[in-house]
Amino acid sequence: MKTATTISKAMTFAAFSAVLAWGLPCAVSAQAQSAPAAASTQAPVRFLVVADRESPLSAVAGGRVARVYVQLGDTVAKGKVLVSLDCSDVDARRAAADAEYKAAQLRYEAKAKLQGLQSAAALEVELTAADVNRTRSQMRIFDAQLAQCRFVAPFDGRVARIHVKEGQGVSPGAPVIELVGTGTPKARLNVPSSWIGWLKPGAHLDAAVDETGEHHPLTVTRLSGRVDAVSQTIEIEADFEGDTSRVLPGMSGRATPAKSTGQG
Repeated sequence: MKTATTISKAMTFAAFSAVLAWGLPCAVSAQAQSAPAAASTQAPVRFLVVADRESPLSAVAGGRVARVYVQLGDTVAKGKVLVSLDCSDVDARRAAADAEYKAAQLRYEAKAKLQGLQSAAALEVELTAADVNRTRSQMRIFDAQLAQCRFVAPFDGRVARIHVKEGQGVSPGAPVIELVGTGTPKARLNVPSSWIGWLKPGAHLDAAVDETGEHHPLTVTRLSGRVDAVSQTIEIEADFEGDTSRVLPGMSGRATPAKSTGQG
C-alpha cells in the first residue's frame, strides 16, 4: 500500500514538473511581449522638433553689411548668396596683388628668354620664378578673404533668422543668418531607459504636436550610446512620417509607443 502511494506521488510530481516546464517559456514570452504594451501605458514623453539640417552662419572677419539678399522664411537653394559684406578694401588689395603677379610673370618670361640666349644666369631665372609664386600666393590669400565676405547657403533650406541689417557693422564671430533644411524634420526626446528592452531603430511612436494638434507617426532612427544615470532616460531621434508641411523646427509635443510596437 505504501509503495502504491509513493508511486502515485511520484507520478503527480512528474506531471506537475512537466506542466511547469511547458508553461515557463510561455510566461517568459508573454512577459516579453507585454513590455511594449506596459510602456504604452506610461505618461507621454515630451519631444522637440528639430530640422534635418541646421546652420547658423557667423562672420569670420569683421566688416560692414553691404546687402541682405533674402528675407525671413525664404526658401533658398544651395549656393545662393544670402548676405554680403563690404570688402572693397580687400578687393582693392587683391587687384594690386593681381598687378604684381602679372608683372612678375612678365619678368620671369623675359629672364627665361634671356637665359635661352645665355644672357641671364640661372639664379636670376629662379628668383623671378619665386617672385611669381609669391605674388600668386598673395592673390590666393585675398581670394580667401573675399570669399569670407559672402555668406552662401550650404544646403537647400529656409531662412530661419536674420541677425543683421544693411549698413550694420559686424565683428568676427557675430551671428549673421540662420538656415534650416527643408528635409523631413526630426523629433528629439528623452525616453525612459526601461524602453531599451524593445526600443531600436525602426520602432514606431505616436506623436501629437502641441501647436497644430495633429498626430504623426514617428520612426526611431538613432539611440544615444549612454543612459543618463540621474534621470534614467536615454536620448533618441525619430523621423516624422506623412505630411509634415505644418511641422516646423522648434515645435514640441508628446509621444507614446505605437500600439503596433508590441506586435510581431
